Amino acid sequence: MSGPDWDRRYREGSYGATEGPHELLRRFWEALPARGLIVDIAAGAGRDLLFLAGLGFRVCGLDRSWEALKLATSFFRQKGLELEAVQADALRMPLKRGVFDGVLVFSFLEREIMGELVALLKPGGVLFYETFLKRQNEIDRHRNPAFLLDDGELPGYFTDLERLFYEEGVFTMEGKRRALARYVGRKP
Repeated sequence: MSGPDWDRRYREGSYGATEGPHELLRRFWEALPARGLIVDIAAGAGRDLLFLAGLGFRVCGLDRSWEALKLATSFFRQKGLELEAVQADALRMPLKRGVFDGVLVFSFLEREIMGELVALLKPGGVLFYETFLKRQNEIDRHRNPAFLLDDGELPGYFTDLERLFYEEGVFTMEGKRRALARYVGRKP
């Protein structure tokens, strides 16, 4: 499978520690069942899981990159917290269905697994999803449009969930302009 060399990018520090969780999670984390089991798909260095683990949640990070997971594990150890790290490609989802109280997806898009994300949730579980819109290519560097959403596309994947929040637009985050779709939904 060709594409970016994520291990190299993490080794070179391209995706180091970002302080704190994504704003969407910071705003809506209380929608999650208390102290539940949370998985982050394409977890990277684990910034969102680190936040939730600090609040008493059990956390699992799935990422294709060993280097990202090593970095995340190191951050967790420094804080005296536990992380279950799973090195795998999200397209071959190695996780059990119906066991997670929360599923997180930030800055990642594989349309083929949208239904699988919902299937990972227990009843009452909450999905957080935030990623780039195709409009991002008008703001900064070119990204492959296959991994960017059309305006209005994201909620259509989660019609079986109770929508708790949805917005899309251009936001300034971490000092950068980003065209994003942001969704939070609960499995009935």
